[in-house]
Amino acid sequence: MKPRVLPPVMLGLALVAIACGGGSGESTDTTSRVPAIAQNEPVVEAADPTPKAETTEAPAPKAEPEPDPTTEPEAAPTIAPAEVPSSESTNTSGSLSSGCGAGAVPGTTTVMFNFEGQERVYEQVVPAGYDDSTRLPVVLNWHGLGSNGVEQLAFSDYTALADAEGFIVIVPTGLEDATGLNSWELTPEQFADRDDLAFANTLLDEVIGTLCVDDSRVYTTGMSNGGYFSSVLVCEMSDRIAAAASVAALSHADSCDPSRVVPYIGFHGTNDEVVPYDGGESSMAPGQSVPLFELKILDEFAEFAAEAGCDVEPRVAQLSPQVTSFDFQNCADDVQMTFYEIEGGGHSWPGSAVSLAVSEAIGLGATTDEISASETSWAFFQQYSLDN
Repeated sequence: MKPRVLPPVMLGLALVAIACGGGSGESTDTTSRVPAIAQNEPVVEAADPTPKAETTEAPAPKAEPEPDPTTEPEAAPTIAPAEVPSSESTNTSGSLSSGCGAGAVPGTTTVMFNFEGQERVYEQVVPAGYDDSTRLPVVLNWHGLGSNGVEQLAFSDYTALADAEGFIVIVPTGLEDATGLNSWELTPEQFADRDDLAFANTLLDEVIGTLCVDDSRVYTTGMSNGGYFSSVLVCEMSDRIAAAASVAALSHADSCDPSRVVPYIGFHGTNDEVVPYDGGESSMAPGQSVPLFELKILDEFAEFAAEAGCDVEPRVAQLSPQVTSFDFQNCADDVQMTFYEIEGGGHSWPGSAVSLAVSEAIGLGATTDEISASETSWAFFQQYSLDN
């Protein structure tokens, strides 16, 4: 068993709060501070979903051309997510959750609740047209180190998508670490005075108790430190998480022992300097002692695929000039395990309007508009529930 350190990673979204008109997370109504998803037109499906080369080798990164500041760049084609069924629950085998009939209303709000004697906070998106007698799926969305729920909700562009597709989004804010940065613990030994895994379970109980939720369709996603935390939940909450996605960070712990195979997808840029794609030291955590990242991110993902019994060699497909997929096939329980490599991408959220606007300016690197991590993840999530 190889030694492993799962490092906290700095997302550094101080300027995102400015771009979104705030970021304190203290307001009881954050709707006005959350931008809608930007739609890139035209939307073009990938012409050929089959691989162009049966190899696990990703294409060499191409040099980014210098942009002409006097002209608007042309929008690259967007990879359209696959057609998926309605998010309205068709699972009638169980009873309504205790939050059904509780009187929640649509909108984006900041919610506070008590956990282990501390007041905790999360952003809650209840979609337009919400009917508290109809169970809806839930996406748990975890922020990066130094960020918060308001910033993560804006950075991941989930609000308009939730409204359009009819699902609930929950974006909690972590506690401060020893350096004063909001974070999520990645190993039980990391923080002696807190238990973020217990918090995640209690948060989910809180949501089920206050909203009309289909608890067989709870999903997790996150960026950077939050992407790592989604990896933790794949291992530790597989009995409650139907499917998962990580953006700009993931890691497979040697202690990972899920009770069921969790369908999983990941997104990572080859030019990410915060969580280096090829492993090594992070160059963007000033003032912190940053340990080595042991493995290439794709190799970390391959460990999840191996645990799921998938073929060792993935099917590789060039989906667009910047996006290559690595699809690990023939997995147990017929689940999907796919990794998306973003050539030239930085520490950013693919397809996000906020990420496209500010990531390079705040030193996180480039963002692609050729694929939306949020739309692709949601299309993926809808294929799975704990019942299938």
